[in-house]
Amino acid sequence: MTLDEIDIEADEEQTEIFTRYTIDAVCASHAAARNRVRQYTQLAKIYQREADDWAVKLEKAGYVMPDYKPVWWTSCLS
Repeated sequence: MTLDEIDIEADEEQTEIFTRYTIDAVCASHAAARNRVRQYTQLAKIYQREADDWAVKLEKAGYVMPDYKPVWWTSCLS
């Protein structure tokens, strides 16, 4: 069988190789994306822990001078 004077039968091996490489590339991209999601999730957990630590510090600081409210206090708590 020919298409534009190219023998398609002879290209079956090349087509199979191309298909395998394409599948491998898709699998590798998927694995890389999963890894990035895992890394971003870990980073988000680190940021959340840091925010929680600062919230505790902020609460403790409020006991030192209970009547004092910093200018940024309302924006910090919202």
